[in-house]
Amino acid sequence: MNVAGKVKEKLLINRIMHFVYKNELLNRNQYGCTTQKSAIDDAIDVKEYLEEGLREGQIVIIVTLDVKGAFDSAWWPNIITTLKKLKCPKNLYKLARSYFSERTATLSINNIRIEKEVSKGCPQESCCGTAFWNIQFNVILNLDYEKQTKLVAYADDVILAVKAESIREAENLTNIEMGKITRWAKNNQINFNVDRSKVILITRRKRKENKGLAVYMNNKRL
Repeated sequence: MNVAGKVKEKLLINRIMHFVYKNELLNRNQYGCTTQKSAIDDAIDVKEYLEEGLREGQIVIIVTLDVKGAFDSAWWPNIITTLKKLKCPKNLYKLARSYFSERTATLSINNIRIEKEVSKGCPQESCCGTAFWNIQFNVILNLDYEKQTKLVAYADDVILAVKAESIREAENLTNIEMGKITRWAKNNQINFNVDRSKVILITRRKRKENKGLAVYMNNKRL
C-alpha cells in the first residue's frame, strides 16, 4: 500500500476506535491492544475472581482457549456486521466496507500465477488488524453467560472461569458455556485449537473427590 493509503488507513481506524471508546462499546474484559490495559491487568482480574470463589469455599474451573490461526481467522463479513450493529457512523462504516472489498491473494511460482479473492485475515502490515479483531471478538465477550461465569480475553487468547458449589455443578456449567462459545465460533468461521486449549480444576477442599473433569469442545474432551 502506498503512503497515502497507509495514512488513510490509520485515520480510518483511529476514528472508528474513537467512536468505540467514546461510547464505551468495547467489553471491559478485553485487555489486548486496548488503551491503558495490559496482560498484567488481565491476570489480576482472573486472580481476583479465582480468590473470591476460593474464599467462599467454591470449586473453580478455568479453561484456556487458543484460536487457531489467530488474526488470520478474522472474518470480514462479521467485522462489517458488528460495525453496523454498533451503529458506527455511516461514513466510517462505508469506508471500512470498501477497505475489505475486492482483496486478493496471489501466488506466483515460475511462470504460474494464481489469484484468489479472500474474505478473512487481517491484511499484512496493516495498522488496523488488532483493532478490527477486537471489534469482531467483542461479540464473544458479550454472549449471555451465567452469573457464575467470567470470560476475559487478551486479543485472541481467552480464559473462561466458572465457579460453583461442587465439581459436577462447575463441570456442567463449564460445558454449557463452552457450547455457547463453540456455536458462536462456528457461525463466525473461527476455529479453536482443541489440542492447545486446556482445562484446570482449582480447589482448597482436602476431602477426597473425583477430580477428573469431562469438559468438551467440538465433541472432543479437553
